[in-house]
Amino acid sequence: MWFFYSPNIIYGEDALNFLENITGEKCFIITDKVLEELGYLKILTDKLDKLGKQYKIFTEVKPDPHSEDVLKARDLCISYAPDLILALGGGSVMDTAKVVWELYEFPDTTLDDIHPFRRDLYDMGKKSKLVAIPTTSGTGSETTNVSVVSKFDNNIWKKYLYIHKGLVPTYAIVDPIFPEGMPPKLTVNTAFDALSHAIEGIASLWKNDVSDALALKAIEFIFKYLPIAYKDGKNKEARDKMHLAGTIAGLAFGNSQVHIGHTMAHSWGGIFHTPHGEGCGIMLNYATQYILNDPAGADETIDIYAKLAKQLGWAKWDVDNKQAAYSVIDKIKELQKTCNASTTLKDTGVSREDLDKNLDALVSLCFEDASSVLAPRSAGAPDLKSLYTYAYEGKDVDF
Repeated sequence: MWFFYSPNIIYGEDALNFLENITGEKCFIITDKVLEELGYLKILTDKLDKLGKQYKIFTEVKPDPHSEDVLKARDLCISYAPDLILALGGGSVMDTAKVVWELYEFPDTTLDDIHPFRRDLYDMGKKSKLVAIPTTSGTGSETTNVSVVSKFDNNIWKKYLYIHKGLVPTYAIVDPIFPEGMPPKLTVNTAFDALSHAIEGIASLWKNDVSDALALKAIEFIFKYLPIAYKDGKNKEARDKMHLAGTIAGLAFGNSQVHIGHTMAHSWGGIFHTPHGEGCGIMLNYATQYILNDPAGADETIDIYAKLAKQLGWAKWDVDNKQAAYSVIDKIKELQKTCNASTTLKDTGVSREDLDKNLDALVSLCFEDASSVLAPRSAGAPDLKSLYTYAYEGKDVDF
């Protein structure tokens, strides 16, 4: 049995106007100080003022949200008692908002109570609807049932995944007015986050026909429009299509999940605080090579990526499947080069000494990550250590 979950998606220019159709008068806005400084928060509050809605604002979301910050937002939300929670921002804002929503709906629960086996979470929305308004084009968190929150444990900020279908936002308002001001580096990092959602998702053990179809379209859009958005951030068509690509990729992986590329990026980010999208973009190449090299039999994985390459015109239909599959690696590298994306873990500024010193901790964190079990090839500690080393040095994976 399989279920496809999605928010109600409102997409396109002036999508923010749809707020007038959403019932609820008291709004609790969750965002960050950067978006307030950039004026994006004002775009939202001006709209709410025009609609005569009340609001209270929480602007203390930080990248890779920490549990204590999430609980502070929870307390403010409970005291305000809104009937709408509005999440304005990127992945960290969405992660915060989804957890706050659950803790508001069920105030007697804790973070550790958020897990896939709770039946009552399917009844989310009795007190408030959650409206997710993404300002970056890549995390796809406005469509998913996953929230990532960091807890300080054994002197490390560990990323914990809180997962339940009830955490899918009620509405996702995908308006391209918000990503227009993203600088080139952020444009690239968030785009590679979306690309890794799609490319990992089509090989995940939970892949399915609907997620595959969505992933294919997201990959097509990213390869076509990212170079344009990177070179000309004011290009409306490119910004529009990239914003949609992030949402489509979110729908894809939200219903298929990612695997070890994300696993390793989560661990790397937890220890070295590299931006999530940058880490995922780096690991995408190495993780994909690794699953294609499976000595126990990568035939299905090779067929998956061969079909992708042929559908997108990267390889001719009569080309050998293995050759076609590895052309996906070439295309990833080509896109990285075109957009000046980070290609190695060394590019993140971490020294080889720090890598070696933290290698055991990195691998240990990988085994605590739920996405680690969804790759079509299982990775033990020796392979994970080698993958980190290869990704640091920029070596093609040969094992």
